[in-house]
Amino acid sequence: MPEIRSVGESWPVRATLVAVAVAVAVAFALRLHDLDLRSISHPEVYVPGIPLPPGISVPPPRLTFGEVISMHFHDEPHPMGWYVAMFGWTRIAGVSEWALRLPGAVLGAASVWLAFLVGRRAFGPAGGTLAAVLLALHGFHLFWSQVARMYVAGAFWGLLSAVLLLAFVHGERRRGWIGAGYVASVVAGAQTIELMWPVIGMQILWAGLVLPGAVPVRAADLRRPRFACVHPAIQLQAVAVMLSAPELLHSAYRMRPGAVEERGLSFLGEYASFGFLFGRDFAPIPTLAIPVAAAVALFALAAGALVLSLRVPAECPRPAPAGADLPRWLPVVVALGMTGLMVWMALIAHRRTEALLVLSAGPLIALTLPALTRAAEAGLRLWPGFERWRSRVAGPRLLVWLLAVVAPAILFVLSAKVAILASRAFLVFVPFLVILAAGSAAGIARIWPRRAAVALLVVLFAASVPYSFEKPGSPRDYKTLVAGMRRDWRADDLVFVLEKRWEEAPLFYYLPDARYICADYAAALQAEPGARVWLVTWPSPYEPVIDDARRTALAGYEKAGAVTALRASAELFVPPAAE
Repeated sequence: MPEIRSVGESWPVRATLVAVAVAVAVAFALRLHDLDLRSISHPEVYVPGIPLPPGISVPPPRLTFGEVISMHFHDEPHPMGWYVAMFGWTRIAGVSEWALRLPGAVLGAASVWLAFLVGRRAFGPAGGTLAAVLLALHGFHLFWSQVARMYVAGAFWGLLSAVLLLAFVHGERRRGWIGAGYVASVVAGAQTIELMWPVIGMQILWAGLVLPGAVPVRAADLRRPRFACVHPAIQLQAVAVMLSAPELLHSAYRMRPGAVEERGLSFLGEYASFGFLFGRDFAPIPTLAIPVAAAVALFALAAGALVLSLRVPAECPRPAPAGADLPRWLPVVVALGMTGLMVWMALIAHRRTEALLVLSAGPLIALTLPALTRAAEAGLRLWPGFERWRSRVAGPRLLVWLLAVVAPAILFVLSAKVAILASRAFLVFVPFLVILAAGSAAGIARIWPRRAAVALLVVLFAASVPYSFEKPGSPRDYKTLVAGMRRDWRADDLVFVLEKRWEEAPLFYYLPDARYICADYAAALQAEPGARVWLVTWPSPYEPVIDDARRTALAGYEKAGAVTALRASAELFVPPAAE
């Protein structure tokens, strides 16, 4: 049986593949477990294809491709690609909870295999195998794999782009297909999550540090960019940036201040603790959180693993021969085409047109990326130790470090000016953090300490699985509320809700055929004096009873029952008895 060398021991090929296959299977089983148990949340209702009541729902129903494009371009701050893909999926699979969440479960399980591939290049097969096991059991990744949102998909594309970039740089077979796949994965990631852009930036930085230029840089290259002056991987990155630039324009168009939570150092501590492995969840009552002492111990262990990963002997394989350059016409055609598309997008935007027109020059600026990369390398070569550093450090592991540590640190610094700290968005970096933790344990030289470290990590990550299942899918339990209402439901009942309030949308999902009243409540009661009325409200610990115009209109009615769930209430009122 052939063997492949790992740090500290030999692993048979078959044992490695079996272990990773089991990890993927376990990941898939966990992500399918009770997939439809949690309540649909308000953001999940933004998946196109759900038949919501028109005129009163936020979001509105998007049942045609035109409605999807129009609404998500003009009104949705997140990238459009994921919504367009989900629209196609719901046309095939429907809009049940299982159908909405299944893509996330599949991509979450597939990410386990990708984590193995990246981990194997960075830390050998033992490190890659442990990375796959840990990501399969990662409670935070598991939770978001069971939610119909774009974050696990973004993490999948981030991992896949890293896998293909490393394969393109260090492999010698099927380079054309791998390069095309890399560009496609980068574009797909940019169309899925905003934080794919830091991933792209770190990949460009890594390629510039690792890959030597083919010819000396010249000042004229900045005026007349030469794609042939750099490794083909950097040429592909420039093209990927051009193709992704329209989504960057869309993000600038829909950018809004204060859209995500800001928790400062506590956020950074939870990220460093193996990627929000036991992160606090404010949706349950009381807040779901581990004890402070346990959180401190978890952070200390995770920080120790990061430091230890620096001491694991690094393998820095030399890049494969560069191969053929891109055709000279391709970057120019792509840049001009994307610039034209972005100018058109800027002109149809409802605001910020001037700023968007300036951004439309992005694809043309990307033409200079190869020359700028070569100029930066020329500057680094002025440092006498650069080549020595490059030969010792600048391998696959450097890419993992840039994505797991450097990119989140930069974003944390930028959060002082821009609201960008959201644990769900940082999920794109979490698999790389897990890979570093796995590599630190698998790289311990002595066998018994190594086995103890591996066992500790596996037990710790496995403990996060039940913790993740305790988290509610939504701050409000719409599903339990509607189930309780249906036990005493009549087809002619009225339901009082507020007009065009986002809190109401999941109620429409679970109760699509109800007779909703969102305005002129007193007039509705006069028109149907014999109808029973459900008053549906969303109380909180700060406002346990919601008292507004709806309750005022029902002042003469008698309360006949009530159903409650997490931050949700439905009170049944009946007309006063006739005298």
